[in-house]
Amino acid sequence: MADSLARKVEFNPNNQQEPEQRKRQVLDHSRVAWNGLEKFLLVLGTIITLGLMTLLVSSSISATSAQHELTSVQRAVAKGQNQVSDLHQELGELTSSARMNKIAKSKGLTLIEKNIRTIR
Repeated sequence: MADSLARKVEFNPNNQQEPEQRKRQVLDHSRVAWNGLEKFLLVLGTIITLGLMTLLVSSSISATSAQHELTSVQRAVAKGQNQVSDLHQELGELTSSARMNKIAKSKGLTLIEKNIRTIR
């Protein structure tokens, strides 16, 4: 008889070979070594954090001192404005016509109405 090129395969589902199970490696994360890049990034991050903390404290202190200086300048301006208001009031009192007439009468001067010119 002629040979067939097909192979005879015997398959028995009950006698399957179980695949070899891989062994899982369990890593202890506390014992994993740090590589150079991680160490560099940690040091760089620490330096940047400390620098930013210093910058934040310094800017906070300068802002507080500027606020105090602004408050003192505002007080000085308010005091100056009060003095100016007082001087304007005193000027108004000193240049009032009633006061001028009183001083003129005390010095013996008289008011001649025809010598007064009203300009509008």
